[in-house]
Amino acid sequence: MASIHPELLRRPDSSEYFHYYDTYVRLVPDGRCLELLHGQVDTLKAVFSSVSEKEAMLVHAPYQWTLKQVVGHLIDTERVFADRMHRFASGETQPQTGMDQDLYVTHHDYDAPLLQSLVDELILCRQANIMLIGRLQPVAWDRQGQASAHKVSVRALIWMMVGHVIHHLNIVQKRLGRPINSL
Repeated sequence: MASIHPELLRRPDSSEYFHYYDTYVRLVPDGRCLELLHGQVDTLKAVFSSVSEKEAMLVHAPYQWTLKQVVGHLIDTERVFADRMHRFASGETQPQTGMDQDLYVTHHDYDAPLLQSLVDELILCRQANIMLIGRLQPVAWDRQGQASAHKVSVRALIWMMVGHVIHHLNIVQKRLGRPINSL
């Protein structure tokens, strides 16, 4: 696996992303982005290996998705963030449209596959993203593009990717009523 330059450890400045994503960026502890980028693979495996298919089909109020749909949402978002990261790192300047997360979940039957299959897909997405990030030149992390009508840097997208998983694992922890280590 390619090594990732330690400059990525630097927290993105708030000017590098739209304030909506501050929730995700702030969830990533200083200096731990790379560690969590990799470590979330094992965390996701551990968390969802203890969830039964029956549990995975439950919707816990006030939430609107099953746990399978949450994993599907993580897959969708991982892909969208990665696509933006790849485009902007490559110097592409075309604005990227926003993502309607509910539309994605509605049009993909995430409740049909086994939970483990969805988790495997999410892990493969993350592993592919780690490889992509590992081959980016450090100069690419400061490149910016426009997504959802706002500027965002490649570095910020990586931090958002990690923080987004933390955000949803925190919710899964509440829903399951059991602690999750390695957040």
